[in-house]
Amino acid sequence: MTPARRPAPRPARAASALGLALAVALLGACASETDGGGDGTATTQESPEPSDEPSDEPSDDATGEEEGLPDAATMDVVAGAHGTGLPPGVDAPAEGGTGAAWSAEPGLLLVVSYGSSSCPVLAEDEAAVRGDEVVVTFVEIDPTTPCTMDYVPATSVVGVPDDVDPGAEVSVVLGDRGTVVVPPAADGAAGEWAWVEE
Repeated sequence: MTPARRPAPRPARAASALGLALAVALLGACASETDGGGDGTATTQESPEPSDEPSDEPSDDATGEEEGLPDAATMDVVAGAHGTGLPPGVDAPAEGGTGAAWSAEPGLLLVVSYGSSSCPVLAEDEAAVRGDEVVVTFVEIDPTTPCTMDYVPATSVVGVPDDVDPGAEVSVVLGDRGTVVVPPAADGAAGEWAWVEE
């Protein structure tokens, strides 16, 4: 009787397993040298050159400068202007608050509001008229934005519709912070301030 022959081991299986492992290792090495996939070419990001030009990117400064705000004492008094601090000659209540007064420039209200220096509370550029009241609204702050825990003033210049008489007392609604009666404007001079204390 002739003994049965065992089939010889198949080196092809071992070779294919080894080839697969090698291919996976090579693919892993290639992927780590690229920009995360794609055509296998690596990309390098160049850092921007320093510039004296103002940037639209926010900075890490927590003084309100990340918004590009000038000092309220030196900012231009035009509708839509905003600045950090108080306008010249203004004494706010010791505990802060929200206030308004006529600017020396016709048809413009100055509005001071207190909040975080890194997330200043700023008034919208233009006020609206509702009945016999001037209504100032404030720009909403994204609730997910991290803000510093300080409490400082910011000044906004708000345009008022032409049909509002600055020579009379004007009731001004300051968002949800309250309502003040702003005294009449004096020709060529800033008016007296009216405050909602908080």
